[in-house]
This record gives sequence, C-alpha cells and structure tokens, in this order.
Amino acid sequence: MKRIKKIVFVETKSAYLHVYSHVPFPRIGSVLLGTILRDRGYDVSVYIEELGAVDMQDFLSADLVGLSALTSTVPRAYELARLARRAGIPVVMGGTHVTFLPDEGLDEADYLVRGEGEETIVELLEALEGDRDRSAIRGLSYWADGEKVHNQDRPLKTNLDDNPIADYSLLRGGAKRIKVASIMTARGCPFDCSFCSVPTFNGKGSRAHSVDRVLEEIAFNVRRQGIDYLFFADDIFNVNRKRMKEILTGMIDNKLTPRWGAQVRHELSRDPELLELMKRANCGRAFVGFESINQQTLDLFNKHETVENIEHAIRALHQHDIKIHGMFVLGSDEDSVETIRQTQDFARRWNIDSIQFMILTPIPGSRDYATFVKQGREFLSKHWGHFDGHHAVHRPAGITPYELQTETIGAMRRFYSWGSIFNRLARRDFYDAGLKFTAKRLLRSWAKSNQEQEYVTSLKEQLYEESKQLVGAATGSLKQVAVTELARSTPLGRAMETFFSELGIKVLYQRMTGTARRENEPEHAARRPESAEARRAESVAHALHALRNQVDLLILPIKEDWEKVKEHLLPQITRHLGKLDAQRFTLPNIVQVDLNSTSQALRQLLTKLGLLYTDDLERIRAACSKALASA
Repeated sequence: MKRIKKIVFVETKSAYLHVYSHVPFPRIGSVLLGTILRDRGYDVSVYIEELGAVDMQDFLSADLVGLSALTSTVPRAYELARLARRAGIPVVMGGTHVTFLPDEGLDEADYLVRGEGEETIVELLEALEGDRDRSAIRGLSYWADGEKVHNQDRPLKTNLDDNPIADYSLLRGGAKRIKVASIMTARGCPFDCSFCSVPTFNGKGSRAHSVDRVLEEIAFNVRRQGIDYLFFADDIFNVNRKRMKEILTGMIDNKLTPRWGAQVRHELSRDPELLELMKRANCGRAFVGFESINQQTLDLFNKHETVENIEHAIRALHQHDIKIHGMFVLGSDEDSVETIRQTQDFARRWNIDSIQFMILTPIPGSRDYATFVKQGREFLSKHWGHFDGHHAVHRPAGITPYELQTETIGAMRRFYSWGSIFNRLARRDFYDAGLKFTAKRLLRSWAKSNQEQEYVTSLKEQLYEESKQLVGAATGSLKQVAVTELARSTPLGRAMETFFSELGIKVLYQRMTGTARRENEPEHAARRPESAEARRAESVAHALHALRNQVDLLILPIKEDWEKVKEHLLPQITRHLGKLDAQRFTLPNIVQVDLNSTSQALRQLLTKLGLLYTDDLERIRAACSKALASA
C-alpha cells in the first residue's frame, strides 16, 4: 500500500429527503477525527453532506477515505465506499450502524472502526504504515485471508480532555460557510430509553470534559472561528446540574455567550437557579425529549417521567424566556391515532415553539431493535434509508403502519400551519415565523416528492391487501355479518355490534352448537348421529346453512377453534350440507377473533374489517372509538 498523505472524511446524508434535511447542524465525529489526524501531519478534508456536497475530484484523490454513518445515512456511505474502492482507495467506516452490524459493514468497507474512534483510527494509520500489528488494535474490524475479523471491543475513553478541540475549519464545500458548531461536553447517558442506541454506543453513565476545557473549546469556536451559534451535543446537558451551572457561569464571566441550544431533560425545570443561568448565558432554545404525552408509552419507553413533568418543564422554560423544541416519538405499542392527534393538540395548546414528531424506529443498537429481532417482528422495509424516524418501518399493536405514517406527517403539517406563522409575526417573532415557514415548505416538498408518495402508497396498498386477506374472497355486498352467540354478552360482542352498526352493517347472532333438528328442516335431519363429533359436525352444518346468502362474514371467537373444526369436522360438515341442500354450498367468510383481544389488537382488526365495506378511514376510526368505548 502506498504511503498515506491525504485523507477525506465524509459524514453522509440520508438517502431520502426528510423534513429536517436543510437544518444546518454539523455532527462532531468526523471533524474531531480529522483534527486528530491533521495534528499528526496528514492532509485532511471533512465533508458533511447535509451541509454541502462532496467535491468528488477531491474525494477520489484521497489515499484513504473515512465514512461515518448512522443507520439512516448508511446507504449513502455504502455508495461512496463502492466509488472509492473501485478507484483503488481503501475505505474505513465508522459510526453507530456499522458498530452494531459489523458483518454488513465489512461487505462494503476495508476496515471498520467500532465504537468511539479517536484511538482506533490513529492505531489503524500506524498499522497501514507498517508500525503496528492490526490484529492487536481494539475496536477494529477488517478482512484477513478472505475472512472477516472483529478484534476485541475497545474500552470507553475515560479522559476526554486528551482529545484536541474539533476544528471546524477542516470543513469543505458548503459546510465551510456554516457559522454553527457542535460541542460535546460529555458522553454517555445514565438512562436507558428503549428506542435509543446511545447507552450501547457511549455507555450507561456520563464521562465528561473538565469545565475549563469546555470553556476553552467555546472560546476557540467563538473568538477564533467566528461561530455565532453553539449546539451542546451532549445527550443530556443537565445530567450533572452542578457542572452545567459551572459551565454557564464561566460563559457569562468570560463573555462567551453566543446564542446556543442543548438537549436537556425535564428535571432542570425544578432548578430556578439553573434556569436563570441559562437565560443569562443566552440560551436560545432547549431541545427537550418529551417523547410522549401517553403515560403508558412513557413507561414502555422507560423514560422515568410523567405528563405532569412535561407540563412543568414547558411552563418553567417559557417563564424564563427560553424557547422549546419538543421532541416526540410516536407509534409505540401503546399509541393510537388518537394519541398522535392529542400530541399535536398538546403541542399547540402549550405553545411549544417548534416540534419534532418522529416515528418510532427500532434502530440497531437499541433495546427495541434487539426485542424485535428476538420476537421475529416484521420490518416493513429492508432499506436502511427508511430508518430515519420519518417512515413507518414496523407494525405497532394499536395503529396500522399506513395510519402511523399519514397521521404523523399530518400532525406536523397542522402544527406548522399558516395560523402559527401569522401568530409569530403578530408577536414580532420573525425568527420563529421564518423557522415555521421553512418547516411548512419542507413538509410540503417532502410530502409531494415521488419517493415519499410511493412509500405512503405502498403502506396503503399493504393495508388494503391485509384487509382482503382476512377473508380470502370478495365481500361487502350483503351488508350483514354474523357473530357467534358465544360472544354476544362479551366485550368483544358489544364492540363488534357497535362497530358494524356505525358503518350501517347489521349484526346477526348465530349459535354454532345445539340440537341437530330445527323447524322446517328436511326430515332426515332429525336422525341424530351417534358420535359426539358427528353431532358437532351436523350442528355446525345447520348453523352455516342458516347463514347462507345472508351474511358476508362470520365472526368466530378463537374459543370455537375453527382451524380444528376445518381439519377434523369439515368433511362431515360438507356431507351434512349436501343433505341439507343439493346445490353447491359456499362457506361464509370466516374471521377468527380472540375473545380476550386487547384494545390495540381489536382496533387493528376492526380497521381492516371496516375497509371491506368502506375506504373512509375517518369513519372507520370513529366507529372504532365508539366500539371500544362500548366494550
């Protein structure tokens, strides 16, 4: 291998347009690694594709290419890796996705840096130049003799002050003109939210820079780099309130107070001193992971917070003139269409300044992803680009993927309405009016893009196909359904009757067991079969015959064990039907339902049954709500 002189790093962009595609927010990872290698004498360029395009001539002139990717951006990283390798340039990849799926990553790269990469990347360069054995480099994956090799994991770095200050002057392309810098004062998170991969990647806990080092980094970016907005990229800036106060006090005392924002939790709202320091230090916006206003979802996410905590935090931050970017995750197994609409109403009622409604996405490295894989739950897309929080890629318990997709985007469009924009203009808040207008425009562009329309259409077609598969045949002409007598006095029976009545469908109740002789039946039906199984077969035959040409569907509780009936009794049932009617008999469409169905499962089933009769989802949802309330 030739001696390495020039290295190009790229933080890749999402494969799909999304509503935050144009938010100029640089990630720090590649800039920090580039700074480390620049300080060791290498010629380094760094591109952040969300901020500006890669100069391909510069890219293909590198001696080594470094690509960093999240799950949603890894398709683009793989694309660039193939371009580089075809040009004979070795590729090293890092980031959360390939850390958790290294075998996949090595299909596209020569080397992987798993986990935190500051030490691994340096040792890899030493190995490539012949000064180190790569088999001894912790956190490295590579190819050897046609085999994939994954060295031991590298322990988490304890002394973060050893790292140099990330130098954003290394940015190239459009990103070079951005006056925003990210600073990470600490790594790791003591919490363990089910949808998040941070604790797995950065550790369950917090490792921090010293306060003096943080102030030095702020001064470097503000005074030497001309940065006018800082984003504290810690997963939770207020994880140590005492330390946060020291940082803010140092910013005020040293007149280092550009506009800034940070990711925080609701607990800071209980500390008036901290809120006052945030205000004095020129905090422009707090980015708060509220996640949900559904307490069951908060508990499922392991958030350790309540809706009351959320309301208190909003009130306290606004009282100190700190704007709020509320981040919510929609689509847990405890959520419904109503949850999404209530979340949007909540955000508007509490005057949250900006919001981020993300669709729950089980990304590699998260507990959710591990649970889904273990349980064999289906992912609706195999394209990692859809795992960006803006596409429904899983099947929640209480809402169909199509509804999750359309309702989430609809909620965002309602939040960023013309009314909200004019409201900010009336208050002479021109910055937020512009922000909301930009969000509205991006949402419109996103919804109209061909690739997004195709995705939504595919989810809709999938929903309608699942509806048809429930019965396996065309239905809906008779406008009547039958429910077994067994379910009549149960919550399930009441829900079914209310639901279908709301859609103008009549519900009949039918016994599936009983005597084999009924009024007006052929005389030979009075001869009672001797065996219990034969009597059962004849009884079911009479029930089915009675429903002939009357109903579209027979709702059969699982307790009836229709699969067993079909397997063991169907031949006998068919013979009895032949006796009852010489003409060919077609069984009604059978839909099995668990008598003890959860409200979420029942809602999904009712939605699909409703689609057999109408494509008006609003009407179906209203019928579902009344049905569940009556159960």
